[in-house]
Amino acid sequence: MTTDRRQPRSVSTILDDVLKRVDPEQRLHAYRLWSFWEDEVGAAIARRAQPTQLRNGVLFVATATHSWMQELQFMKETIRQRLNARLGAELIRDIFFEAGNTPTPQSDAAAADIRRNAPGRALVPLPPIADAALAQTFGRIIAARAKRVAPTSPKR
Repeated sequence: MTTDRRQPRSVSTILDDVLKRVDPEQRLHAYRLWSFWEDEVGAAIARRAQPTQLRNGVLFVATATHSWMQELQFMKETIRQRLNARLGAELIRDIFFEAGNTPTPQSDAAAADIRRNAPGRALVPLPPIADAALAQTFGRIIAARAKRVAPTSPKR
């Protein structure tokens, strides 16, 4: 009788393997854009426009007002190119701006907590998740990961 002597694998490694099988074209990779949206469009725009969903290569962005929606329409191609460059692939085909309530962007304090709690491997802020139970589950996973990783001392 032989026993399996493989080393235990981390959950992140297993999840990476599952994602490669479920999404071989790595379209889910595009959802990282929520984590760097403000870096690419700037703080002023991020306060007035936030991505709300990504569907079939079209990024939907909620804007604070109709004026902002129109202003961003002129910048659409530049924003699309910057996001795709950051993603490393042409995953966003188009951007659709909608006037309405913009979701609150992640605060600087929350971003600092993520960096502090995950040295060398930043926890990615999740895009909006419509299913409340699923969103709560992912929130618990992120909170557990943050507790497990020892915080680093602040640089002075």
